[in-house]
Amino acid sequence: MKNDDLRADRDDLDELDHFVPRTPAKRGNNLVMQVAAGVFLGGLALWLVQLAATTLYAKLMLGTFTFGG
Repeated sequence: MKNDDLRADRDDLDELDHFVPRTPAKRGNNLVMQVAAGVFLGGLALWLVQLAATTLYAKLMLGTFTFGG
C-alpha cells in the first residue's frame, strides 16, 4: 500500500477538456404550483377540522348532543 501511485495520469486530465456540460433543463412553475396547492389544501383541511371541533364543542355545551338513540 505504501508504493501505490495515486496520482492521476495526464491522459485522464486531458479528457476533461472535451467535457461539454449539459444545459440545465428549464424548470417550470410546477414546484411553485405544488407548494401553493399544498398550502391551500392544508389550510382548507385545517379549517374544516376546526369547524367540526367548534360545532361539536358548541353542541356539548348546549346539551343538544345525544350519544345514543
